[in-house]
Amino acid sequence: MIKAGSLLYAVYVCLLISVMSAALVFIFNYNLQLATRQTVQSDLIDLCGSCMEYYLADARHFADLDPEHIDPFDNGFRCRFTKNKWGLFTSLTVTAYFKKDTINKSTFVGPRKSDKELALVLCDWDEPLKVSGTTVINGSMQLPRSGYKKVNLLGNSQLNKPVILGSIGSSKQALPKLEVEGYTRVPEGKGTTLSKIDRKAAVFNDFNTDPLIIKLQKGEQLDRLSLKGNIIIEATDTLYINNTTRLTDVIVYAPKIVLMKNFKGGAQFFAEYEIEVEEAVVLEYPTALAIMANNNILKDKKITIAKNSKIYGSIVLDAATFDEKEANTVVIEEDASILGTVYCNGKLQLSGSVTGTVYAHKLSLETKSGTYANTLLNAKIDAVKVPSSFVHVPLFNSKAPNSIYGVVKTF
Repeated sequence: MIKAGSLLYAVYVCLLISVMSAALVFIFNYNLQLATRQTVQSDLIDLCGSCMEYYLADARHFADLDPEHIDPFDNGFRCRFTKNKWGLFTSLTVTAYFKKDTINKSTFVGPRKSDKELALVLCDWDEPLKVSGTTVINGSMQLPRSGYKKVNLLGNSQLNKPVILGSIGSSKQALPKLEVEGYTRVPEGKGTTLSKIDRKAAVFNDFNTDPLIIKLQKGEQLDRLSLKGNIIIEATDTLYINNTTRLTDVIVYAPKIVLMKNFKGGAQFFAEYEIEVEEAVVLEYPTALAIMANNNILKDKKITIAKNSKIYGSIVLDAATFDEKEANTVVIEEDASILGTVYCNGKLQLSGSVTGTVYAHKLSLETKSGTYANTLLNAKIDAVKVPSSFVHVPLFNSKAPNSIYGVVKTF
């Protein structure tokens, strides 16, 4: 005869086995779902990269800012593209999704280096380019019809060995027109003031969200702040940025901007009339220093890059009228170096080096003995040594059918 207690134990054992079996089934199903979701996530990540390559392969995509949906493999995995202007750049976000799973990838995009990279474009004002000292220009050039000539400003023929390498074509009396409309448009976003920002913590705002707009009151500075991402800083007077400030990918607007000695960071700096980069400043890729054409600003406009500073990006000084061009000045001092594009719709004083392309309305050289027009002394411009993967700030026509686009930076 079986005792009642044994029956109860049997029920307990059966119940325990049922619970364990259910748990095993649950764990198996959960692992299966997790593996399936990881596979989907991995496929979405791959799809983001594929869709990005597909989009960048055709320059015509940049003619339209409307979102686009595609299903490239006809398997239910879809991509959506969203483009926005971010200063001088185009911000491209690819969203890959399958049912409820979504992956985002945000980038800055722009034109890659071309095989026929220009070294120098100098407007034709019936005066040749004059080169002296250790000046080197390497790459294709567009010069005045009178060409170039070597001059000796040092008084020592052994030190006067300028080198000109590359094909030479004829230039015009105007530089290529910038096509960066919309850069001044400040998108709608979340407004705040500096007093509400915690200086002890880094501030990051994702490009998948609305911009964070920080409006500075008169006299306020950015000391000891770390700002990164989709952030716009607006100042009403001169903004001094020292080496306690860390800026990455943000946009800065001010009447005048001074990047103080030893500052290091990367951002887009837009001034109304002056940008001063002091000694030993490093501006990381992709940086832009820009003063755009503005007839409402009566002051002369100027950008100065001091000795031993390094700029990885672009310098832009534009003008709307001839008088404005004659008053505009860009000064790049000796031992200062630029990797990217220098666009000076004014007078350029180049004593440092540019690895990339220089566009100049006129060249100017000031020495203790005098001022010389259209003259380069001990300057270096090299378009050939630009890395093949380098992506320029898109300053010109982005709809050209032969344009090859690439990713400037991924977030």
